[in-house]
Amino acid sequence: MWFQKRRFTIFPKLLLGFLIAILPVYMLGIYLNKQVASSLRDQILQSMQTNVKFYLSSLTNEIVNIENFKRSLLVDEDLMALSTVAPALTENELREAILRLERKVALLQDSSSYIASATLYIPLIDKQIKSGSYIEGVSIKELETIRFKMQQQLSPLVWHGDKLLMGSYYPESVIKNRAPVFLIEIEINQRMIMDDLSSMSDQGGAYLYFKQEGRVITNHAVPNTSDEIEKLLSRQSGGEVESVIFENQGKKYLVSLRQSSGYDFSLGIYTPEDVIMRDFDKYNALFWILFALSIIVMALFSYWIFKAIRNPVRNLLKAFRKVEQGQLAVRVSQRSNDEFSDLSEQFNKMVAKLQSLIQEVYEQQIRSQQSELRQLQSQINPHFLYNSFFILHQLIEFEDLDNARKFVHYLGNYFQFITRDAKSELSLEQEMKHAEAYLNIQMMRFGSRINVSVEPIPPWWEELLVPRLIVQPIIENAYQHGLESRISDGHLRITNELRDNFLCIYFEDNGTALTEDELMRLKFKLQDASELETTGVVNVHRRLQIKFGLSAGLYVFRSELGGLGVAMIIPVKTKEE
Repeated sequence: MWFQKRRFTIFPKLLLGFLIAILPVYMLGIYLNKQVASSLRDQILQSMQTNVKFYLSSLTNEIVNIENFKRSLLVDEDLMALSTVAPALTENELREAILRLERKVALLQDSSSYIASATLYIPLIDKQIKSGSYIEGVSIKELETIRFKMQQQLSPLVWHGDKLLMGSYYPESVIKNRAPVFLIEIEINQRMIMDDLSSMSDQGGAYLYFKQEGRVITNHAVPNTSDEIEKLLSRQSGGEVESVIFENQGKKYLVSLRQSSGYDFSLGIYTPEDVIMRDFDKYNALFWILFALSIIVMALFSYWIFKAIRNPVRNLLKAFRKVEQGQLAVRVSQRSNDEFSDLSEQFNKMVAKLQSLIQEVYEQQIRSQQSELRQLQSQINPHFLYNSFFILHQLIEFEDLDNARKFVHYLGNYFQFITRDAKSELSLEQEMKHAEAYLNIQMMRFGSRINVSVEPIPPWWEELLVPRLIVQPIIENAYQHGLESRISDGHLRITNELRDNFLCIYFEDNGTALTEDELMRLKFKLQDASELETTGVVNVHRRLQIKFGLSAGLYVFRSELGGLGVAMIIPVKTKEE
């Protein structure tokens, strides 16, 4: 037939299986990355809100203190005397009053770092009194202009040209063409405010916006953002902090805004999101690089396993041809349409040859034993592997790279043992090394909660052939049913001894969950292990009996440590024999 069904070979199966296993982990990683980014954004906005509240509160307190000091000058006796009855004073009294006012102005100016200068305008004596000096000449037109702005402004802060002023005048009369008797002018130090704004947002920028006149004091650290920020500030009302994320020219900015509760100005600080998320973006890029590398590694590893399986299959095909000649009897069954289908075809030829070489009863006995052995072996399923990738994910997430490398090494040894060949038997040394790899993984999982002590197998028994996977299920049972519930001080002890031509390997733990009823039930199962659908210690017990006979197997007892004790009995020949 020219048309043949396309074969789904082992390599794509392995690659697809690894992808299905690892993709949920990376999907969880992507989800966690998004959650971390959102949390980082919220924390930065909260910090910015705190800065806005603190600075507005500090600035408001400074303005209040300056106003209080200024009010004390409004009723000062020297200022009243110079501005109303100066012609009646002697020259000495006039000079002393001016000197006292100079010292008071100096004291006012030194009372706050936010005061750039302080000046008293007294038209009656035609003088401007400053800190430590005075200037002749007072412009009545200038005083009336400043007074008019103060009358129109709801806030005590007034913009006059490029100057931000705070002032008072006397008398507070609105009668047209009546000049003020005196005027107190305090210039606010805008440079000091700009320095404070710069220190508040070193990565971005800050705006102090005066709503009524539309004037701004800003450090303006990030260009092309002023229009958008001023629009947001102009819409501010009330004293609550508002947080906004806006986009300008393809860049996102985090903004916190608040209006002063007692004055006509609002404060807004902003930071570019890419500056805040710079380090996170590096880690995110590393995550995607790791994802790409893991895909490549999985592809290479799948191909390596494929090669490791294909080469033994070719050797087995040669052995099957020998079976056709009557040299060996082996039975293999495979229905999938892959490389193992070739083995099935050769197996069918082997069955036809075996029917003419061996007796029917012996043939049935061989079939029964081989079928039972394969069924028992197929039931072995190490439960700890379900959690291995989750443990590895945790180690990587917490950046514990040293332990992650160790864990991958131990897990690699475990998979190497599971996948390197299809033999049902191997040396006791290899079996113990596999159990050691399993123990290392479990010790990475439980840490100091469980202490493990293993007595080495004597060198002369290391080459003893035993069924595959007979040690790990017993250790796994100790962890799952005895030690896993212990919070601390768990102990697992593995020892061995030679007794009456039997090698005895003992597995003992100090688990607290084993009751006498459960111990009796387990003993009964071992005595009547005819049921095929079993796992764990009963599975191992049956396989040992199939391999070594009824004198071999497992025996359970109450350990001296307090938990379950399991004795593995294997008949051996002594060195003398």
